[in-house]
Amino acid sequence: LNLNIYCPKLLNNENIQNKITNFKPDFIIVVAYGLILPDKILKVPKFASINGHASLLPKWRGASPIQRSIESGDKETGCTSMLMESGLDTGPILLQKKLDILNNDDCIKIYEKLSKLTSECIIETIEKFSKGSIQQIEQDPNKVSYAKKLKKEDGIIQWELKSLEIFNKLRAFKSFPGLFTFFNLNQLNIIDGSPVDKKHNEKPGTILSVKNSILVACGNKTSFSIKYIKKTGKKILSTNEFLNGFKLKEGDIFDNKK
Repeated sequence: LNLNIYCPKLLNNENIQNKITNFKPDFIIVVAYGLILPDKILKVPKFASINGHASLLPKWRGASPIQRSIESGDKETGCTSMLMESGLDTGPILLQKKLDILNNDDCIKIYEKLSKLTSECIIETIEKFSKGSIQQIEQDPNKVSYAKKLKKEDGIIQWELKSLEIFNKLRAFKSFPGLFTFFNLNQLNIIDGSPVDKKHNEKPGTILSVKNSILVACGNKTSFSIKYIKKTGKKILSTNEFLNGFKLKEGDIFDNKK
């Protein structure tokens, strides 16, 4: 398409700012961009600088809105187009589109759905904004929540949580950092699993059964069934395959640190 492509590492460079100014853009559109746009650039376009964000703002401002919404057990998410300003995802809302989070949705599936939905939202926003037919809505400061950046440590399973909370983390962290636990200095990565309706009186992290799956005691007397698992650097195995070469037995306890 003969498009000019620039990948600046910084935006406070006068040469880059002049290039953007010389484009004389009608709009600047930002989606999941890792750099903060200086005020000088935000003021360049004829109409507006617009951000497409993967949440229903003001809920889940910040770096990982998709993951944090799934982790929190939200039943609904969506996308927001908003006017950009110097604050982090603080600008007035222009348009929002909603999306249900299904029980079998994980961060990868929601990312794909929201990619399509956000593109539709941005195009509609541009059309309406250029015609002056869009209403700006200030974000309610009382409804703000933040989606903090994901860290590797977020993937360590805290077995004291309820099994549903662990399941939500499994779905949320599928692409990064994953979900993992430890046993005898081995990191075990949980690839698939689900809550099961089995009460217990064991310490969280205790293996309740190794028949057909690895059943683990969680907080509030709930249980979690591990269906697919892998050691770091090894291939993914069903729990039956895994147990043929890695000895776990009822009563063993998973650790939350190596």
